[in-house]
Amino acid sequence: MANFSLRRYDTQARFGLLLSLLAALCMAVMAVGIFQHFNRSDWTPYYGQTRKLGVLASGMLSLLLAACGFGLGLNSAGQRRNDKPTLSWLGFFLGAGVLCLTVILLIFFLKQGQPMGR
Repeated sequence: MANFSLRRYDTQARFGLLLSLLAALCMAVMAVGIFQHFNRSDWTPYYGQTRKLGVLASGMLSLLLAACGFGLGLNSAGQRRNDKPTLSWLGFFLGAGVLCLTVILLIFFLKQGQPMGR
């Protein structure tokens, strides 16, 4: 069995898809944190200090993982030695989608979110 090396394009494809999937999981955790205390009448998420830190931390981790998955998918997608181009494209598009949705959710949370009254 070959050693783990990110110089190989098929390894980049697999690892990029894995990072993009982990980013999607972090984004789902962030979305639960945003919409758990959500008022539908005025479209306002309410949060405490701990929830705000959790949402921001999971959002930043999701951005980092999605950017890495996006980059690895992009780098390995068109290479001749890559015998798994489908995984490259999946990692690329999933990373791009998670990146965009995470930015949208973070901007929504920072603009519309209100601290809970005690």
